[in-house]
Amino acid sequence: MNDYKAIAESNNFIILDKYTKCSQVNESYQSESDLEREFITDLKNQGYEYIPGLNTPEKMLVNVRVQLQSLNKVQFLEDEWLRFVEQYLDKPSDNSIDKTRKIH
Repeated sequence: MNDYKAIAESNNFIILDKYTKCSQVNESYQSESDLEREFITDLKNQGYEYIPGLNTPEKMLVNVRVQLQSLNKVQFLEDEWLRFVEQYLDKPSDNSIDKTRKIH
């Protein structure tokens, strides 16, 4: 560990008498699939369940219906579910930002 002497300090910054940058060269390239695998592992470690077959919008809607019904202890009638999806959950006029706000 380096020993640095602080010249000035505040809540927002610190000025040191000298600073030597530690070079950290990342010699490997992380592919998109490696990044995705690492992300899934991180989520699993946080208690999320990974469902490999959940990879289409239709399958995701089926899953969200099951999860909402279980969480709220209700059963949607088919007409109720379609209305909920079309008028709120997956409105055709919503862009990705609008949809993100709903789940955040």
